[in-house]
Amino acid sequence: MTETGAEVLRQITKTRRRGRKGWVVLGLLGLLAAGGLWVYGQGSATTATVKYTTAAAAVGDITVKVTAVGTVEPIDQVDVSSLISGTIAEIPVKVNDRVKKGDVLARLDTSSLEAELARDKATLAAQKAQVTDAEAAQEAADATLARVQKIHDKGLNTDDDLTTAATTARRAAAGVEQAKAQVQVAEANVLLSQTSLSKAVITAPIDGMVLDVKADVGQTVNASASETAVLFTLAHDLAQMQLSVDVDEADIGKVALENPAAFTVDAWLGESFPAQVSELHYAPQTVDGIVTYPTILAIDNSDLRLRPGMTASADITVQEVKGTLTVPNAAFRFTPPRQAAATQSASGLIGMIFPSNPGGNRGNRTTVSNEPDKAGYRGLYVLRDGAPEKVQVKTGATDGSLTQVLEGDLKAGDQVVTAQTTVAK
Repeated sequence: MTETGAEVLRQITKTRRRGRKGWVVLGLLGLLAAGGLWVYGQGSATTATVKYTTAAAAVGDITVKVTAVGTVEPIDQVDVSSLISGTIAEIPVKVNDRVKKGDVLARLDTSSLEAELARDKATLAAQKAQVTDAEAAQEAADATLARVQKIHDKGLNTDDDLTTAATTARRAAAGVEQAKAQVQVAEANVLLSQTSLSKAVITAPIDGMVLDVKADVGQTVNASASETAVLFTLAHDLAQMQLSVDVDEADIGKVALENPAAFTVDAWLGESFPAQVSELHYAPQTVDGIVTYPTILAIDNSDLRLRPGMTASADITVQEVKGTLTVPNAAFRFTPPRQAAATQSASGLIGMIFPSNPGGNRGNRTTVSNEPDKAGYRGLYVLRDGAPEKVQVKTGATDGSLTQVLEGDLKAGDQVVTAQTTVAK
């Protein structure tokens, strides 16, 4: 037993009969004794070695992309309905048929329409006869007025006779005008009946493909309903389609007309289709608090593999930088530990009471934020002479994994630190 240990035992023996004050002294003496024992035989020193993970700054290309999701759509899609009421008598087309503008899609039963046209034509003929009769009455009234006027000039009749003849002539002239107006009404009714009869033939308004047919032979069409039923859906030239995507408000400022893009659809896994930005809409769309802007991408679908309604994920290329100095983004997330590489770790009672690294391994965290300053500079660490040295660099474009270095004390081949590990010996 050492002298220090024997002394502690003697002090313990003396303080057993003392009061509360003695116990405090006893505790302090025990602590000193433990320290002496640790120094003598329990203390140990451990050396830790820090190893750094590095990546070389290199000259390369950076492509910045904006990702958005949308739907493949025809450039021009038209829903076709009937403008008049009637019963469908014939449907000469089916789904996927190609049609030209003016081709017949359906015909309605025209028997009632033809009867109405015949009635209106007969009415027109009757009104024209009324005009002839009215003109004859006007001629007779004019002749009577002329005769009465001559007699009146000789003083052989009264003024009342002349007035009556003049009034009759004016009425006859008005009758002619009224008969002519009735003819115009009858002509309009004939034209209306002819138009209705022509609308009994439903034709394609555009060149394209029949996407959907919702009509059946014998189906009654009610054109007077508040919502007229859609009978056919046509798409204009599916060889040229468009992809409508919603671009997030944080990315819309980067997108410009004619930006190249590529997209994928679930129907053709592993294959990418080219596209190009053709429209940028200014009207926002807000869904669940998320603001997006509709963006249209033009698609060449000459092989007709893409179909309307397909969900697509598009990557729009908004910036390309060729032959620039780049570093991994992980380099900007690395921060060296707050402790030296070689540390002393205590064991035993003193080590537990006074740990050398409070908080465990928090001093070795490497995810400290390192956002660019107002001038665009950020800090990273370069391994020089075996130790990390901080370097300020001005950054440019980033593609999510690499960042462009515009200025700073960094050159191709420099080893930038991305992480570190501590290995105990």
